[in-house]
Amino acid sequence: MKIKTLFLKLSLVCIGIIIALLCGIAFPRTLGKLSDIYPQIGWELYVFAFFLYLSAVFFYIAEGYAYRILQLIDHDNVFSGQALQAIKRIKYALAGMGICYILFLPMVYQLAIAEDAPGLVLMMAIVAMIPFVVSVFAAILEKLLEKATQLKLESQYTV
Repeated sequence: MKIKTLFLKLSLVCIGIIIALLCGIAFPRTLGKLSDIYPQIGWELYVFAFFLYLSAVFFYIAEGYAYRILQLIDHDNVFSGQALQAIKRIKYALAGMGICYILFLPMVYQLAIAEDAPGLVLMMAIVAMIPFVVSVFAAILEKLLEKATQLKLESQYTV
């Protein structure tokens, strides 16, 4: 079991490194190129940059709690209040990411007008829904873990 969780932990760390590289290298370059190519986009670029980095913060919050759940699995303590709180916080962090992505839409709309690409707004709206779908999945896992924790406590009391 620890080998599987070790693989998942390494995966989380690798994804975190990729997001850090995107935040440090790719995002500033992209924002600079956007301001050069589209000078008519003013305040929307700053809103876009703010919510882009805020979504990365929400990602790291969710990643930290996911790592904590993997540690609880390693210690055979997954059916506890700590895991339940971690899943709740992951759910809220993912919802925050989704809200950030929805708030990108004014910038994407301006780009779609400039490029005459109405499908761009639709694609970003679909991407914005992904964290909400995962958040709903986390809410389902939260309810399942809550019921499993209750059953565990009831079985401890009956024995």
